[in-house]
Amino acid sequence: MMKGPKILRIGQAEENDIRFLDSDIGAAHAEIFIDNEDNVFLTDLGSRSHTFVNGKSISDPVILQAGDKVRFGASATYDWEYHIHGQLNVTKGEPIKVSKPISKPESELKTASKKSQAQEVIKDTMNRDLWIILGAIVFLLFVLNIITG
Repeated sequence: MMKGPKILRIGQAEENDIRFLDSDIGAAHAEIFIDNEDNVFLTDLGSRSHTFVNGKSISDPVILQAGDKVRFGASATYDWEYHIHGQLNVTKGEPIKVSKPISKPESELKTASKKSQAQEVIKDTMNRDLWIILGAIVFLLFVLNIITG
């Protein structure tokens, strides 16, 4: 386990230690505090989509115990035990990107990064296609308006 005290900030913003690229996660969503006795505290920072421990929304700091399941928003799960112990466990609906990991194997970083990049490319392509379709509809309405006078 890492030696405390240490604060890990969690959210979408680039300056976070643990960064989620999920629209359901706030810029400054939550934080983990590890004290000198290696107690791990999780605090929701007033996020609109909430932080959950074992399926229950938290509003006050909670001391995490071995086996506790942490979720941010509707579906972003976070395997805090593995992350703090120097490993990253990547599963569906979890952190898309961890920008400043404590420690993790390089192979796991590459796998998570490739998945994240692929998801962002697909999302960007879908958004671009929707804008093209919307533009075509507006153009056709404009032409129809001119024709029908």
